Amino acid sequence: MNTPQTIVLSADKQGFFTVTAHGHTWRQDSSHRPCVRTKAGTLFFDQAQDISLAPYKTGLGAGYQLRYSGFPGSDAAFETLLWVDDATSRLHCLFVPLSLNEVVEVCWPAPMVADEPGSYAVVPYMQGYLLPTDWPQEAPKPPFNGQMCSSAAYMPWLGEITPKGGYLLHVTKPWDSAYDCLHPAGGPTRLSVRHLPSLGQMQDERSVTYQFTKPGSDYVTLCKLYRGMAEEAGLAVPLSAKGQRADGLDRLIGSSVLHVGIKTHISPDSAYYDQEHPEKNDEIIPFSQRADLVKQLTKAGAPRLYLHLDGWGEPGYDNQHPDYLPACEKAGGYPGLIALRETCRELGHLFGLHDQYRDYYFDAASYDPDNALMLADGTLFEFARWAGGWQNYLCPALSPHYLRRNYTELFRQGVTMDCVYLDVFTCNEPDECLNPRHRVTRKESLAHRLSCFDYMLAQGILPSSEEAIDWALPSLVFCHWAPYAQGGIPVPLFNLVYHDCVLIPWMLGKGSWGTPKGDLGFLHALLNAGMGYVADSLTGEAQKENLAQLKVLSALQTRLAHQQMVSHRFLSEDTRVQQATYEDGTTVTVDFNQETYEIKPPLEGV
Repeated sequence: MNTPQTIVLSADKQGFFTVTAHGHTWRQDSSHRPCVRTKAGTLFFDQAQDISLAPYKTGLGAGYQLRYSGFPGSDAAFETLLWVDDATSRLHCLFVPLSLNEVVEVCWPAPMVADEPGSYAVVPYMQGYLLPTDWPQEAPKPPFNGQMCSSAAYMPWLGEITPKGGYLLHVTKPWDSAYDCLHPAGGPTRLSVRHLPSLGQMQDERSVTYQFTKPGSDYVTLCKLYRGMAEEAGLAVPLSAKGQRADGLDRLIGSSVLHVGIKTHISPDSAYYDQEHPEKNDEIIPFSQRADLVKQLTKAGAPRLYLHLDGWGEPGYDNQHPDYLPACEKAGGYPGLIALRETCRELGHLFGLHDQYRDYYFDAASYDPDNALMLADGTLFEFARWAGGWQNYLCPALSPHYLRRNYTELFRQGVTMDCVYLDVFTCNEPDECLNPRHRVTRKESLAHRLSCFDYMLAQGILPSSEEAIDWALPSLVFCHWAPYAQGGIPVPLFNLVYHDCVLIPWMLGKGSWGTPKGDLGFLHALLNAGMGYVADSLTGEAQKENLAQLKVLSALQTRLAHQQMVSHRFLSEDTRVQQATYEDGTTVTVDFNQETYEIKPPLEGV
């Protein structure tokens, strides 16, 4: 239960405010002038000729109401509301458009100043990282221009910790927001939010809240604060609840991921096309050969496997979506695909298909540009990077319909599965479409993606997608991975909030994408009690080592999948010795320098 704290708020007409909480006064960086960027130019708050500031009080709390108008050469007008919630002590910061046209973004509130020695930023870019205020390297630039609800921010919040206390900044409409983490080499750090228009216009409010914490708080404090918010919002749906919607979760827990493909075809238009060796652009591996691999790994002592099958459709991997059926004929067609599934089931393994409902390829059989996502300027986004060559994006309103069409046919052909992987939904930014026949806001695009996961659950199939992101957690069961950005000090912020809500696989070797440089991925998998990937190309002693690691991870995840990660801490000054503590009291300690680990209480039978 939150106990209200005394929060002292003051504001000025230039768009800045100060907050005193728990004895510490937070100030904003005055060099970051709040502004509204439009296609016609930038409107700085302090350029308004008519600015009013008045007390603001409701039955919920009190603060200030500011109104800005009279900008030179513009009829723009807007309000900001700053008020402290009497019940929660949260500071609410609302931007309210009154008359705004052609908005590009709203840059407000200005970043807080947290430059005291020992201070650090807390950034949920991918799994998460900490950024000390004097960190010697520049901060990593997040993908998708910092768009929230993407891999740039698995969770829609930012934070900073100082010796005198900290804050959690929560973005309440993250689908229409982005962020910046500015940190030149040596610091300091400035965290800020940018609010975006929807369907080319900004007609409703944008808001953030600040929750301030006491001296002695840390990044774990912020994660647990957000866990409470996520529970209130219905996002923190535990695995145990999802398991009631589809069978097979108990078998997926503790499984190891075997990720293999069937057909590769790389279009000459693709960025991956090999001009020098064109014969390498096409390959077909029979379904029966993949069945043999499953048998070989089982004989070698592999724990229970989850087979994630790429390239099973006739067009080949990343080609002609959403018209991906039938099963690849030269690989064995539907009979071969079904036989592979049966091999998995007979040996006690799980079987799943890789699929895609965002990339919309020009050479898909039913391609129609009217079904493509239309940008705010009326154009269709198009590019040629992936294996299938030229493409648009499919309007997200249509994705659930194509999904249902395809799986209706797969089921008719006798193709059933335990799991499914719907690519990119939990990695790429939210979409918006201006086509009047299927107009979609960013928020609605996420709802359409979520409905695809819900459809699979309704068929008794466990859904996964590329990364782990909290808007999807009401229905997402597992993901391809949720690793670290390359920057700052990696910490498992996402797992500190959501460990009991989603299963996350990890690459176990060194040098894999998302594994911190020089680190052994196996140790990160252990620390996070995750699933492991099978290195199916290994033989001999290397294969034995990989399978031994997988057995440890299987036992650990079986114990901890339904447990929250309650704490994470560094046991050495160089941060190389780390410990995670779970709800049942289990501790996992890893040493990245010595490449050793200790689990207490010890696992039995491994």
